[in-house]
Amino acid sequence: MHLRAAHPPLRLQDVPGAVGDGLRSGLPQGPAVDAREPRGGGAPERVRRLRAHRRAAPVLGPRRTTALHGHRGCAPVRRHPRRRRGVRPVINHRSPISGVACLDDRYVATAGYDSQLILWDARTQTAVARARHDHLANHCTFSPDGRFLLSGSSDHTVRLWSVPDLGLLAVMRHSDDIERVAFSPRGDRFATASRDYAIRVFDLTGRLVHLLEGHAADAVFVEFSPDGRELWSTSDDADIRRWDVETGALLQQVSFGDVQLDTIAMGPEGVLYAGNDAGEILILKDGQVRTHQAHALGIKCLAYSGRESRLASTGYDGFLRTFRTAPDGSLTLEAETRPPREVWLRTCALDSRDRVIVGTFGSSYATFDIGSRRWDLSRVGDTPGLNAVGVHAGAIMAIGDAGVLYRDGVAVRRIDSLCNFLLSFQGQLLTGGQTGTLFDALTGQVLFEQPSPINCAVEIQRGGESLVVMGTYSGDAWLLARAEGRMVLRERLSVFRAAIKGLAVHGGTLFATCADRTVAHITLSTLEVTRTVNAHERITNGAAALPDGRFASVGRDLMLRVWSKGQPSVHPTPHGRSVRCVASCPQTMLLATAAYDGTLALFDAEHGEWLKTERLTDFGISTVSRGSRPGHFLASAYDGCVYEVSRDAAPRRVFRASVEPFPPQALAA
Repeated sequence: MHLRAAHPPLRLQDVPGAVGDGLRSGLPQGPAVDAREPRGGGAPERVRRLRAHRRAAPVLGPRRTTALHGHRGCAPVRRHPRRRRGVRPVINHRSPISGVACLDDRYVATAGYDSQLILWDARTQTAVARARHDHLANHCTFSPDGRFLLSGSSDHTVRLWSVPDLGLLAVMRHSDDIERVAFSPRGDRFATASRDYAIRVFDLTGRLVHLLEGHAADAVFVEFSPDGRELWSTSDDADIRRWDVETGALLQQVSFGDVQLDTIAMGPEGVLYAGNDAGEILILKDGQVRTHQAHALGIKCLAYSGRESRLASTGYDGFLRTFRTAPDGSLTLEAETRPPREVWLRTCALDSRDRVIVGTFGSSYATFDIGSRRWDLSRVGDTPGLNAVGVHAGAIMAIGDAGVLYRDGVAVRRIDSLCNFLLSFQGQLLTGGQTGTLFDALTGQVLFEQPSPINCAVEIQRGGESLVVMGTYSGDAWLLARAEGRMVLRERLSVFRAAIKGLAVHGGTLFATCADRTVAHITLSTLEVTRTVNAHERITNGAAALPDGRFASVGRDLMLRVWSKGQPSVHPTPHGRSVRCVASCPQTMLLATAAYDGTLALFDAEHGEWLKTERLTDFGISTVSRGSRPGHFLASAYDGCVYEVSRDAAPRRVFRASVEPFPPQALAA
């Protein structure tokens, strides 16, 4: 299938990979995505190699159908059935789904971190068409008449597509990632929110109508009023702004201090709902603000349906809740559920059949039937993306979105959570992630539970005791000690108001990085926290410690900062996209940085110079860690591969994760 415009393009820039189902678009054209038999001939070489790989790979078995716990009236979960070996849908996602949209009961659209935009038949949940961005696809939405689909991406473009063939009609640009897109009620204009701080309004020809500036941080959400005359936006600056669509004038600015707002939704006439990091839904009407405590932690997404007078809300506490709305905006709880671990509550949408559509960490979207309280994940399969890699007991271990642990490329255990990190601690290998649970990665034993997703962990020494420090999405650091086969809480430290992205330790100092661009130095003896505000110009990501007591941090501003006594030396990196992670080698004083564009670079921290840059993959790199030999680093990637890079040798792929189903009995430690 080749994508083509339904009529001559209204405005089409020359964007590589923008048109065509087989063109390069930042997604590897490997057989797992696009393997097709040629007509009248044998299978191509790449398909034969795939079949050989599948025959040699361990067989990964289906997940059990189990009842969910933690919410009322739960029905069993329908999960992906076991498939015959070698049988795989041609069109599906290979990375987490970050955006969903519904068009009545006809279509569902999904935007994925594999750069794909997929249109699905809502009745059968089978793929109808596919298009691609050149980097992460973050969000999508249908026009009111269903003729168009709009998508925003980390390739800095918003793209307008025809429905149902997904022919590309127009391409518009920002100077940074686009987080949110919205159509006006009449469908004649659309708006975008970007991390370049700006809101843009376009018409259907792709012509820029207004550039709305004024937010002091990343713009993350945008929504039209029901009459289409006003536009609401929110940003990481904790402000909500109301704009005049015709003139572009700022009509109102409401500030909420240092409590960030990630999501908004237009409710009944004159009502605006906003979700904040404190778990509150703010109800704005006639200049008044009321609050409804909806979640224990920050709210990720709000979705409103006027037809059913219903609001859906997802939160970092791991709950999805639906509310009935009154004309004055008041909320009455209708249903609540703690979703299966495959569900990613970053995004949700309400369809016309009393269902909530949500993204997942798997190959397709999931649905929650509000009436029956039943989850359906029957079309959701594993994706291969890896989030962590390290050396444990002489073996290379890796884990990722599917929760499958690999030892030297062989699947050995399935953990009941997406996992973000691996940590060797007193002979155990620890892991955890989306569910907020700390596991023994080799046995699957639950060691500790808390409500917020875990990003990272590090071992420290305090008071003569070895402790694990976990960094969570809520900004808390949990200090845990081993006791009687489990982990027990020693301290809970509130470090930031936003997510902890990285942790590193040297001597008596713990170094932490935060999504709000700050870093913190924590004195372990007293647990005193010293913050550095705006350490990076954009989101701060990974952290590492050098053997001389310095620390390193990286972020979306493409800078490496090396910290000495609280002051940084700043080094522009050779990466083209957000720098995701950093690791150090104490024997060689080398730092390795890796980014979402698939590049890894080596930096000589002793002499302050970059040594080499390697492009490992078209997908992003999730984690880099020290290898088993001095000067060698391991990198895990969202393509499901582990790579090794050193100063003197060419990079090599260590192994590729399999996503074949495997039986539970094959998962012995």
